[in-house]
Amino acid sequence: MKEGEKVNSNIVFAVFAGNNTSVIASHAWQYDYGQILRIQGLHLPAAVEVHFAIEDEETSTTRVGVTTNDITDVVIPDNCLENADTIESYNLYAYIYLTTDQAGGTGYKITIPVKTRAKPETFDGPEEQELFKEAIKAVNNSANSATQSEKVAEAWAHGHKEFPDQDKDNAAYYATQAKNAAASVSGRVSESKKEIDNYVKEKEEALKGETGNVYFAAFKVVNGRLIMCSDPNVDKVCFHREGSRLKYRLAL
Repeated sequence: MKEGEKVNSNIVFAVFAGNNTSVIASHAWQYDYGQILRIQGLHLPAAVEVHFAIEDEETSTTRVGVTTNDITDVVIPDNCLENADTIESYNLYAYIYLTTDQAGGTGYKITIPVKTRAKPETFDGPEEQELFKEAIKAVNNSANSATQSEKVAEAWAHGHKEFPDQDKDNAAYYATQAKNAAASVSGRVSESKKEIDNYVKEKEEALKGETGNVYFAAFKVVNGRLIMCSDPNVDKVCFHREGSRLKYRLAL
């Protein structure tokens, strides 16, 4: 957007460049209403006072501008574009007023050329309402709330400089915790499987004899009673396997 150029029917552009503190905006027409002064090239607060004054007048009208992505929009007072039905073109000045808790001062000046024209026969500009100011405040509060929520979400995810007590990268932290837990489970499963395999192997070896046969219970007669023993060396009645058949012998 070039200085002094106007494209949108209800937008007056003021573009700052470099270290300039004053610029000439695109023109406005007398008797226009609902006009927006759009300020670009500055890093203004989310809400900023703008004082409008017609040249050669001693008082100004205050409006509140709202800044989004370094673009500030503020409504031009309708009465400043009527100017008591003057018939000569004139300048309208917009002073950007910067404030802190302790002080306030004019930071920038914008000159808006207003071109006069014949008064419309049925011209009746809308009555300005204080409700507009309240709407601007509501929009500004909403913008601040959204910005704050974004910062809080960022802080919980991976920390934020404005939240020093949440400086840990939580996303990375919990991802690491999950990875370690998964590795731990995998390790315990592997260890348990190894223990079971060793147990089965030990039992398999214990069940086999030197020839690979399975040990069977042995028997002997004691005081007229048949006794089952696990020691084959004391067997009187011994069993053995030949192929698929089980045979026994009696030791005399």
